[in-house]
Amino acid sequence: MRYVQDIEYGEKRIANPDTLRNLSALLNIPLWHFGLSEYDPFYPDALSQGRQLHEETLNTVECLIHQAWMSRSAALMHCAEKCSVQLNSLFLSFQRDLPPPFQFEQRYLKLLAQAIRLNAVTLVEQKKYEAARMAYQEMFQMAQQTNDPGVLALAMMSYGSELERDGRAREAVEWLEGARDNSFQASKHIAAFVHTYLARVYASRGDTLHFERAADTAYSLATGVSNYGEGTDFVFARLSSILAEQSWGYLQLKQPQKTLEMRDGISKQIERDGDRRLWAWIFLDWAKAYHMQREIEASVGMAREFLHQVHSMRSPHAVTQAHSFIAQVRSDGYADVPVVRDFLEELTLLRM
Repeated sequence: MRYVQDIEYGEKRIANPDTLRNLSALLNIPLWHFGLSEYDPFYPDALSQGRQLHEETLNTVECLIHQAWMSRSAALMHCAEKCSVQLNSLFLSFQRDLPPPFQFEQRYLKLLAQAIRLNAVTLVEQKKYEAARMAYQEMFQMAQQTNDPGVLALAMMSYGSELERDGRAREAVEWLEGARDNSFQASKHIAAFVHTYLARVYASRGDTLHFERAADTAYSLATGVSNYGEGTDFVFARLSSILAEQSWGYLQLKQPQKTLEMRDGISKQIERDGDRRLWAWIFLDWAKAYHMQREIEASVGMAREFLHQVHSMRSPHAVTQAHSFIAQVRSDGYADVPVVRDFLEELTLLRM
């Protein structure tokens, strides 16, 4: 009792840091009151009160990731980009200030992989495609550290999809099939999402049989869960996105009529899902389908609606697609058609 009183009156001091740490844990006193850090270099795996704050911070990180994807779905690209910038700032602080045990935790690594994924999709919107592929490679390396088949499947799917965009369909199929194999050990959400993009790359290669199998599998898996696309396992693509990739695939397979036959069903599904970004992009599918059927006025009408939708999204990547489309229409011999000239003039004015 006398010893305790001497401590309380400041006549004696506890110099042993281990004793101070034990007192901190026993009395639930923050370590900083004793002039100590949460990180104990002699026991690096012993994490004390900082654990709760760390978990709450990671909860906030996860919330930011969800907010970014919801912003993209609402076609608010600038809001999604702000979330991504804030996430990058947080992870830079973590890498600078967190002790090593925190930085090797599975949850931390998984969230870091998702932040990198957001960086990549932002780079795509900015037309920085090579940088996006590099970001997805970084995500893949991070996924390998987690040893989580779901994260690994998402990383391989994402990188493979960028290879497909770069015209490297054969490599893309290899990556997507690897993603599919990993997805079998993950959730139905992951498996459905991966099969959606696997269907896309099969279509790029002109493989109708495997395209339709993958698309059907994606839809079957997605409808087998009640909350597909609501963020479970960081899958934010809804049922309408599966239909959209199927619509795009039929264009690659030179079957525009099937794309147009899907129009009513996909419109209703997009409305149910509330995906404004996807609603903007689907007009480009219809524009291409009508163009392939030589219905130029209908085609340009859809392209014009696509342009109006994506202009407010602040996505250089999307606007470029409108320019590429009208360039293709003109090169196919329709440069002198009045609606084509009018649309080209509208595009030129938007550039100014």
